[in-house]
Amino acid sequence: MTRFLGDVWTALWSGWSGRLRGEAVLVLQSRFVNLMVGAAFVVLTARHLGPVGRGEIAVAFALAWATSSLADLGTSVSGRIGLLRQDSRVSASDVISLTLVLVPLQAGLAVVAVTAVSFTSARMSVGLSVAVVLLSVAITVYNSVVSVVYGLRRYQTVLVADIVMAVVQVAVLSYLLVVNRLTSVSAVVAMAAGFLVAAAVLVVRSGASWRQSPSQLTAHWRELIASGLSPMAGAFASVVALRFNRLVLAAVVGSRSVGLFAVALTIPETLRNVAKAVGQVIADRGRSGVDSVDVARRHCQLFVFANCGVLIVGTTLGWLLLPTLFGAGFTEAREVLVVVTVAEVAMSVHLMGQAMLVGFGSPRGIGLPQIVGAVVTVLLNVAMVPRWGIQGAAWACLLGFSVLAVASSLWAKYEIERAAVMPQSGLR
Repeated sequence: MTRFLGDVWTALWSGWSGRLRGEAVLVLQSRFVNLMVGAAFVVLTARHLGPVGRGEIAVAFALAWATSSLADLGTSVSGRIGLLRQDSRVSASDVISLTLVLVPLQAGLAVVAVTAVSFTSARMSVGLSVAVVLLSVAITVYNSVVSVVYGLRRYQTVLVADIVMAVVQVAVLSYLLVVNRLTSVSAVVAMAAGFLVAAAVLVVRSGASWRQSPSQLTAHWRELIASGLSPMAGAFASVVALRFNRLVLAAVVGSRSVGLFAVALTIPETLRNVAKAVGQVIADRGRSGVDSVDVARRHCQLFVFANCGVLIVGTTLGWLLLPTLFGAGFTEAREVLVVVTVAEVAMSVHLMGQAMLVGFGSPRGIGLPQIVGAVVTVLLNVAMVPRWGIQGAAWACLLGFSVLAVASSLWAKYEIERAAVMPQSGLR
């Protein structure tokens, strides 16, 4: 069986072009660094803080990611597309300067989100609330600068920055553990520090010029914002689809259930980094004119097939090792592990559909499938979580991600066909 899977993987790998494999490996290495630190973070905080502490951290990250997806107004996506297009005048400094201007908006949104959550049963301490605001700002700046460097197709630069971030985060977490100061608040602050340091490294290495006049820096802001509104709505909807279940669980069932569910999702969400890496390179090569639609579609199909095998192996190992890695208190997470893994197959189809949209569709049409999927997922969570707890959250994932997969595949097909008969203009 092992030999058969190896032969299948070899055949699939050889089906991808050499340049795509090289670029995908660089992005995957960067994702691998992130997921290793993330996995260590989850295991460390789960074992030392228990389900309740782990649940508080999961809620903190859910709020940070949700607000960060709104605050940049989608300019991280429209900026990356503008940098990839050979006929675009958008520069790295245009996108980074706009991101810095939007930081107060990000902080304000985070404060509103934390305040809103505090009115539910999932009350947050003042320290954790401040940490969430800091984390949300750090994630926003980091994601924007990463998109800029990816738009320049400097994948190795991102890898270097992510290694620096990993070193900072591991060093701070290790120190907190040694001095017995590891809490939900200090853990979130440690991760935020890593994001900020990596963002600073990327800004320096991006080659952005700051010698332009204010009028030159702001010349493309309107274009970036107009083209980014649909990706912004889609990014926010995607975060809602992925994280809303944690907020519902925290409000209705309690932090312990959030901790159990977050651990069950650790394996599929970790392996999702592979799909994101491959999808990103496929999108970049499509938007920059390197690959045709047919070549990109073939790469997507090959990946989805290979990813099913990876998920099967990962789930089997996770089922066996989960109590050992996280502790006996998390054994209940096994109950939903298979369901959320099947849901991840649908998620990989969705990510490939989004890769085709970013690579060949209009930026103004990127967000629609994510919005449709998010609405369905929210309704499913509201209906199922109060009645069935983490089981309801798991099945809501499966059904909601399936809707995402169908919507993104159909919409990508429509957008690509429409783009083939329409002249391109601006950031379209």
